[in-house]
Amino acid sequence: MPKILIDTSIIIDFLRQKDKSKTLLYFFGQHQYQIYISIITHAESYAGRSVWERKEAMEILEKLLSNFKILPLEEAISKKAGQINAIYHNMEIVDAIIAQTAISHKLELATLNIKDFEKIKGIKLFKL
Repeated sequence: MPKILIDTSIIIDFLRQKDKSKTLLYFFGQHQYQIYISIITHAESYAGRSVWERKEAMEILEKLLSNFKILPLEEAISKKAGQINAIYHNMEIVDAIIAQTAISHKLELATLNIKDFEKIKGIKLFKL
């Protein structure tokens, strides 16, 4: 079974698209990928106001997230993410943590924000 780490952009795209079959998340489901997310992606998924204002939105999100394996932020990942952030000055620390989570767990990273990650040495980005 193939494995993939997805970032928040993949989840948001899936939730917003009317035609789910056009999303990468749908593709991963159809191709039996084991889907992983960083604890950072988990937290970011709950950052939308609608999740807290609409019970249905919360239920949909929680059902979706229950299908993913959540990877914790470990001390070694945290340290290496800090190094990534120091090297790539204009990168958000949350993106550095997600990138290092992918690298540390030897997972390809699926994102709709390729430009935010492509410069990082050692990362493998998913491309269709």
